[in-house]
Amino acid sequence: MVQLATFHLPKWLGDNAAHATHVLGGSAAPGLSLDDLIALSSDPATTEQALQWRNLKLANYSAQGSEAVRRNIADLYSEDVLPEHVVTTTGTTGANMTVLLSLVQPGDHVICVYPVYPQLLGLPKRLGCEVSLWKLDPANGWRADAGELRKLIRPSTRLIVLNNPNNPTGSHLDLATQQKIIKLAQEHDITVLADEIFRPLFHDGPAPPSLVEHEYPKVVVTSSMSKVWGMSAVRIGWIVSRDRSILDMILNAREYTLQSTSVLDEIVATEALSTRCRNGILDIHMRHARQGLRLLDAFVERNQAVCSWTRPTAGSTAFIRFADANGDAVDDVEFCRGLLSEQGLLISPGSLAFGDDGSQNDFRGYVRIQLTLDPGYLARGLELINACLETRRRTAG
Repeated sequence: MVQLATFHLPKWLGDNAAHATHVLGGSAAPGLSLDDLIALSSDPATTEQALQWRNLKLANYSAQGSEAVRRNIADLYSEDVLPEHVVTTTGTTGANMTVLLSLVQPGDHVICVYPVYPQLLGLPKRLGCEVSLWKLDPANGWRADAGELRKLIRPSTRLIVLNNPNNPTGSHLDLATQQKIIKLAQEHDITVLADEIFRPLFHDGPAPPSLVEHEYPKVVVTSSMSKVWGMSAVRIGWIVSRDRSILDMILNAREYTLQSTSVLDEIVATEALSTRCRNGILDIHMRHARQGLRLLDAFVERNQAVCSWTRPTAGSTAFIRFADANGDAVDDVEFCRGLLSEQGLLISPGSLAFGDDGSQNDFRGYVRIQLTLDPGYLARGLELINACLETRRRTAG
């Protein structure tokens, strides 16, 4: 039996949320209701009709996902991505698990970007793979260095795992870096897996392509309805690949893991990703993210003596480092526990939530804070951190 390591990030949030009045430690956009979806639609009557399912026979089964939802998912990518390239799953966690079960086996070498959403690192290890960390350097703005990636490749390397935009840092792979990664993968016949759950939430300039939009076919990307689309409870995720042999392996693994996704959830996802609704949803969350960045800019500037960051370029999270008066990293777990007990504020400690098993000190001092919350709610949460920092300054003085 595979022994999985403790998944510290959701455990931290789940164990402590009930004790918090403000939660800034998550990453999913606040949930939308069906009434919200209808209200923001460019054609509310059609959207309301699309969500009527009382006469639907609850015996539908699709080995790949309904044609309608796969068509709307494919529309999120370039014209080279077709509905037959899409497989639905239960969330992105289900998508990532299905891909990894399909593509790696014990003894394979996997390269994983780091820091990363912990599932993407933990599952290959527990599946018996040897994992090398492609470390992002905060001194380099958390930007990925393709030269470092090249050094990690071995004859046994089967998979390069990416998280783009990155959770927790909020960095992303620009076009030039994507091209270098794809070139290396193609040279060595390596498959690329990119968890793109925060795409297309890019804060500055035009959005770069998805990894699956490059010419090299051995690329798999995953995403879902949660982080950008505000529908975490609609448990529809997806896998996209233009490689038929990869899709066949994924469809076989899907039969072992879930067989089919909820037809009711697929109906909601189909409408939310329609041209009537998706731009309205994205506009709301882009606006919240940009307002959140302005609030965090001001917060970091106000507390620059003890606080630093690389400003996120994409996604819904910021990775902020807190230091003491000497410039040394604080104990981020203790800091977050103090915020919870003193101010009722819950944020996520970087060393606990994103450290690699025994290497949790890699991100000592860092905390993850969400950008895509209602700006007023985020502002109040930052005021609580300010109050805590002010108390510490007085105590130290």
